Formats: sequence, structure tokens, C-alpha cells
Amino acid sequence: MLNSSDFDIKKDPILQLLAIQLMLFLAFQMLEGLLIKSEVVQWFALPYNASSLIWKPWTIVTSILAHEGFFHFLFNGLFLFFIGRMYLMMVDSISVFPLFFAAGLGGNVLSWTLMQSPGMQSFMGTGMLLGSSGALLGLMVALARIHPELPIRLFLFGQVKLKFVALAYLVLNILMLGSASNLGGTLAHLGGAAVGLWYGWKRSQGADPFRIFYRKRAESHLHVSFRKPISDEAFLSQKQKQQATLDELLEKVHRKGLSSLSKSERKLLDEYSKNS
Repeated sequence: MLNSSDFDIKKDPILQLLAIQLMLFLAFQMLEGLLIKSEVVQWFALPYNASSLIWKPWTIVTSILAHEGFFHFLFNGLFLFFIGRMYLMMVDSISVFPLFFAAGLGGNVLSWTLMQSPGMQSFMGTGMLLGSSGALLGLMVALARIHPELPIRLFLFGQVKLKFVALAYLVLNILMLGSASNLGGTLAHLGGAAVGLWYGWKRSQGADPFRIFYRKRAESHLHVSFRKPISDEAFLSQKQKQQATLDELLEKVHRKGLSSLSKSERKLLDEYSKNS
């Protein structure tokens, strides 16, 4: 079970993202009481019009974090919280911000670029992008690519492997490409998912493309120490014990879910996952 020690906003990037989104949502609502709603949206959303974008470059970021309506904010906030907690536990915390913004930007770039094509103006709708859905799909797809067998519990469906949930979201968005109501948003979702799939694939190969963004931070926490080197046999034995412990933890997660792990088990799983 989660306890208060699991929610430290100074160390938790998911809580930090939620706090930023909440502040932007409240600012959105306050401004809406003073101005016309369409004017407020234009200050937060990414415009498809190139000349408008030049005069409002901040929308490249605010469009990923801001939400127009309460239910839009609530749904994406809940999505971020639950997928984010699993990502923190199964992958790491340091890559959350780079992946979130890379997926959000990737989705926006794909949508914005394709909507500039001839004949696409009629599908633009409001002519703007707003919301974190593309970034969220990036997080979920990356996690599903790194840990495809991870079980999650869904209302009405029970326990389902994450890879099937991610696949369902992707198929649903592909089918929605035939709808003119939110074509730009659907393209942003698929763009974010593509970034997440790429990042998850790289991580599963043992590489981290975003390491350049936090290398200095990681190196600042390194401490030099001198230890007697261990033999090859001892090293192999140590790795085998770690792998056996990791397999036991993953099996427990598969049978009972993430909430069944104790705090010490979650810490071990996090350490082993980072070093695997």
C-alpha cells in the first residue's frame, strides 16, 4: 500500500507535474472569469497558424501542461498519477520530465506539421492543440515497451497486462483518424506514443537517449571509493542472486499487483530495474 512517505513532492516528478498542471488549470479558470473563453484558450494552446505561433512561443510548453475543462484536467491528472506511479516504481524517476516533454513535443510537432498539408485546414477544428494526452501516452507506451507483462487492474476488466492496454489505446487512436472532430489531437496522441515506443525500445536495449539531460546531476551524486576487486565467480554469484530476487518480485507483482509490495521490496525492485 502507498503511504505518506511515497508522496514527497520535492523528489517526486509525477507530483511536480500534477502541481504544475493544477496551477495552470486554476490560472485558466481565473482568467476565464475576466476574459472571453476563446481569448484565454489562445494564450495557452498551441496554434496551427505559423504567424500566431511566432508571437506566442510559450504555447509550445503550456499546450502540453494546460487543460481547458475540469473533466479534461481530471481525466489526464488521474491518468498521469496512476501511470506515473508505475513508471517511477518500474523504471526510474530521473527520466520522467525528459520523456514527458519529449513525447508532448513529439506529438505536437507531428500534428502541427501534418496539419499544414494542403487540404487539411477543414480538419483543424479550433485550430489549436491543448492537453497532455500525447505526453501521457508516451509515458504509458514507454513503460509497456520496457515491462510489457506488467499487470494492471482495470474496472470491469480485472487484471490486464499493460502491453494490451497500450495496444488498445493505439488502435483506438488509429481508428479515430477517420474522424474530423479531433484529428489534430489524435495525431498528437500518436506522435507522443511513437516517442514513448522509441524510448522504451532504447531502454530495453540498455541505452538511455535522455541521459545527456541529467548526466551532470547523476555525476554530482557519485562518490569515489576503493574496494578490493571480487573474483569472476563471486561476481557471477552476486548477479545470479540479484536476478533471482528480481524474478521473485516480478512474479509477486504479476500475481498480486504492485500494491502488494512492501516499501523495502519496492526499493529493491527500483534498484534492480535501474541496473538491469
